[in-house]
Amino acid sequence: MTFLFLGGRLAIDLLNTVIARDLLGRREDVAAWGAAAGVVADRDLRNAAREPAGLRAFREALRRGLVAWAAAGTPPARLIALLNHHLARDPAVTEVSRKGRDVVTRVRSAGGPIERLYGAVARSAAELITQGDPRRLRKCANPTCRLMFYDTSKSGRRRWCSMQLCGGRAKVRAFYQRRRAVTKRAATPPRAATR
Repeated sequence: MTFLFLGGRLAIDLLNTVIARDLLGRREDVAAWGAAAGVVADRDLRNAAREPAGLRAFREALRRGLVAWAAAGTPPARLIALLNHHLARDPAVTEVSRKGRDVVTRVRSAGGPIERLYGAVARSAAELITQGDPRRLRKCANPTCRLMFYDTSKSGRRRWCSMQLCGGRAKVRAFYQRRRAVTKRAATPPRAATR
């Protein structure tokens, strides 16, 4: 199965697992999405029997919360509670180690595979609502497209989920319509002047 990672944030990419149909219908789909997102290995989630329903419920609650955040400019209390719940399921551990002469720290997840998946999405959404601009969370301008994205463009004018998908199609359609209008005008004989 092919998943689209066009949202600019992992949390938004989870929202984009509903296109024409729900891409998280089976536990194998959850495992494949977690692996494609780079969060967990496919084999670690293969036995997550209840996770399709759980992840879909999390996705829809996250969608409602993020859309409300984008509309109001502040995150609703329910979204904050949801994120805190899933962040607590996947505690992060900071480790110190040596890399040659340097001492470095790294944060790693201490939860199991399911907890890592939910935790990664929750961390992504938490970073979005604490550091992002709610006006830049958008739905694709194509009315038939359900995909969402976080606009990271310098101008802040991104309209399409992707230029390879909806943006390119819209440009081709606009070009065709302009050409057709020019052709139609050229084919129409000029009207005779009336006195």
